Amino acid sequence: MVTKKRRGRKTDPSSKSGKIRGLLSSGLTAADIAKKVGCTVALVYNIKSKDAGGGTAKAKAGAKPGRKPGRKAAAPSIGGSDLGAILTAVKNAEIERLQMRAALEKISAVINDALAK
Repeated sequence: MVTKKRRGRKTDPSSKSGKIRGLLSSGLTAADIAKKVGCTVALVYNIKSKDAGGGTAKAKAGAKPGRKPGRKAAAPSIGGSDLGAILTAVKNAEIERLQMRAALEKISAVINDALAK
């Protein structure tokens, strides 16, 4: 059986992270540990999660939010029915634009008549 070789620096019990690791096993809350060591609560939670085997999303092989590893998103396809729906939507938008423009011209004419009096 092959054992993984630990990478990075060796743990130092006198460092902030070493003190936090020691206090985590004592049962204190994260806020209490942060006050004692003189660090942020976020640092306490980061060290706790890394000791529990957690890590960043990059460290996990292919993990992406909302997807299973190794699965690719489906490519959008533009078929005949999709293209027809797009053309219909564009035509309807153009008709609506022309109707709005006619209404604005009528409103403008009414306002001009009212101001001319």
